[in-house]
Amino acid sequence: MTQLSEQTMATEAALLKQWVQQGMRAQKLDLAIHAYMERRVDLRGAAAMAEVSYNRFTHELQARRIVILEEDRFLERTLLLAKAFNDEALHVASEKVLGLAT
Repeated sequence: MTQLSEQTMATEAALLKQWVQQGMRAQKLDLAIHAYMERRVDLRGAAAMAEVSYNRFTHELQARRIVILEEDRFLERTLLLAKAFNDEALHVASEKVLGLAT
């Protein structure tokens, strides 16, 4: 740590503070992403939870290859499509994601 402190010209205490802050930001972002993926919050709510801008949050989702559903009722529509096309696999998957599976 001393060597890193000398290389960065920062005190050890400053480095530790920086690492703790980075870790806290990363943890908040991870928690917000999980809340979004579990549909507990929408995009704006998740961005607020992570204390980042809406754009920053959507870019982070894209970087992690997480699908952003623009339409709130998209998942309900997949259930209708499954019924219309008599697609049992899509029907089962849609119910599971929507929490309707028994």
